[in-house]
Amino acid sequence: MLGRCAALVALLVGSVACSSAATDSTGLGSNALGPPLGTPAAVGEWVQEKTGQCDDVVPRTMEEFAEFVGPLRAKLYAPYVAEWATCEAGPYERLGLVVFQREKLPDFQRSWQGALAGGEVSDNPDFGFGNGFALSGTLGLELLGLHELRCTPVEPGADVGHTLPAEAEGCTYVQKPGHHH
Repeated sequence: MLGRCAALVALLVGSVACSSAATDSTGLGSNALGPPLGTPAAVGEWVQEKTGQCDDVVPRTMEEFAEFVGPLRAKLYAPYVAEWATCEAGPYERLGLVVFQREKLPDFQRSWQGALAGGEVSDNPDFGFGNGFALSGTLGLELLGLHELRCTPVEPGADVGHTLPAEAEGCTYVQKPGHHH
């Protein structure tokens, strides 16, 4: 397991190329997170290009999504997911390739804020986010240029690295320190 993790990290470190250009004129929200990917197959191809893995993308149902992320996460994510699939990459036997309904990203973020305020969840979403998509894993995903979605206040003086405003007020996309653009 550790060997596979190290291999994925080595592949990711050697293959990352970031773009600082936004895909629209505002440069806000997920549009500033790199190339827009609108299907799980496109996300899988992107992961394959970056890592040399994820060549067998398997489309999945929303019922399988609920089993994959669990009932609470399914309740919070599923209404905003357009489609999803899985592939094998690095330490993940089933890495989730999730494509969001772009017009519903602000609603997803506000819903997560409400779940935080209501005590349903105690932390931010646990996916790595790109432009309209996310990957379910967290290990090494910042090396792909993906961001965490934070809908909790950032503590003053916290070293959070690269940040961009998300679609909903009070949420930000954060890239951990150490990633180079």
